[in-house]
Amino acid sequence: MPRYLRHSVRQTDEEKAANKIGEVFSDFRLDLESVGYYLSRVLPQIIFTRTMITFDAADFYKSGGNIDEFDKYEDRGM
Repeated sequence: MPRYLRHSVRQTDEEKAANKIGEVFSDFRLDLESVGYYLSRVLPQIIFTRTMITFDAADFYKSGGNIDEFDKYEDRGM
């Protein structure tokens, strides 16, 4: 019997979505400015807003923020 049992960890829907976004943006031939243009023109406003919230949160956490700080900013409408 192996010393360590490998437990399969299921990805959350959010992790799956993040990986899909990463796959799209890993294509370095992609013109990011054009993607931004089409995001602002093609998507319905609610989807565009959700996209911006997602990227703002990613930037916040990448720069060292934590969940408790993010919730404080969200509660104040920032």
